[in-house]
Amino acid sequence: MTYPFDRLIPSPPARYFFAIAWTGKGAHVDVERLLVNEFGPLGKRSSTYCFSEFSPYYDAEMGSPIWKYLVSVERSLPADQIVDIKHFTERLEGRFATGEGDDRKRSVNIDPGYLNGWQVVLSTVKNHAHRISMGRGVFCEVTLLYRDGSFRKMPWTFADYVSPPVTDFLSAVRAEYRG
Repeated sequence: MTYPFDRLIPSPPARYFFAIAWTGKGAHVDVERLLVNEFGPLGKRSSTYCFSEFSPYYDAEMGSPIWKYLVSVERSLPADQIVDIKHFTERLEGRFATGEGDDRKRSVNIDPGYLNGWQVVLSTVKNHAHRISMGRGVFCEVTLLYRDGSFRKMPWTFADYVSPPVTDFLSAVRAEYRG
């Protein structure tokens, strides 16, 4: 189909990151190696923090305490690759899961997201009123907006995403982002 003028452009580049949460089993080291194999060198890293202090959400499944940090991918990738990237991290989580059948539990949680000059977007497999289906079982939400020189939370923003380990990390990644 031909349009009278071309307003459709390729998806803009984004700087991807992974929020990696784990219990004391240390799967995060192997996860990082596999992320490097898939996406190339990793860049910035947040400090590690205790996610269980922000929320008990994953404690029943993964145990407690749960530790978490964020790590960026050095190169920018198209924003519309989020579905494929989320599928990749779902397979990784399954690879490190323990137990059988209904007792199968994750030992690591890997949430991919990206930022550009004006927003932080997270992907998930859980639908909700503020999330948009990206297809193939993946949903996305704008978690933070960048306005007036800082990140601004949304009503649904997870508490750890407005904590210094995360906002410092996101600010550092945004400073090197070139859209």
